[in-house]
Amino acid sequence: MLDTELLSRTPSRALDVVTPLGDVRFAVRVGGWDVPARPELTWGLDSGSRLCRWRHRSVRLDVLSGPTKAEQPGVTRETVIFRVLAREALSEFVVQAELAAPPPDVRGGEGAFTAATADAVVSVGGPGAEMLLHCSRTGQHVPPYWSGQLADAVRLDGARLTWQLPGVERGDYAELWVTVAWSGPDGDPGRAVDIDPGRVLRELAQ
Repeated sequence: MLDTELLSRTPSRALDVVTPLGDVRFAVRVGGWDVPARPELTWGLDSGSRLCRWRHRSVRLDVLSGPTKAEQPGVTRETVIFRVLAREALSEFVVQAELAAPPPDVRGGEGAFTAATADAVVSVGGPGAEMLLHCSRTGQHVPPYWSGQLADAVRLDGARLTWQLPGVERGDYAELWVTVAWSGPDGDPGRAVDIDPGRVLRELAQ
């Protein structure tokens, strides 16, 4: 993802994104391996983002995360991009994003949800099944052999999103992105989680 020889090491911490309505927490499972909350290695980038790495005999997981510029005024946004590189054939790639203590008002859609109180609005989202299918067919971000296996890949349960993705063949890679955006009670952060992953990746990698 990036040349780590040019980066500075920083202390490791969990991937949680802190919002006005509480933390958005992430859980990852790759090929039956439950990825620890804290990365093995972490580097800082000039953009203010960080690159986190976990290593396992069957996979390397890199996660690039940090603030990105939202087009909507008054909206703060952070994006987390997960990238698995398969050292052995992997049976699954699962990413879960959950608002830890959601308010009663939570509305969901395809690959996203929005939680609101009288003080703030928080939206969490990533690619829906149609977006993943498009990426698979065009050879972007995910393997082309995923195209027939994505019908039930994205699940929403209240304030928890789960991407239950297919396996990854040895030597191949797959990427998934999750965006968290928030604003005051009159804002519209829901539109900010619908991102161009390539553009945001370049922004984070600066």
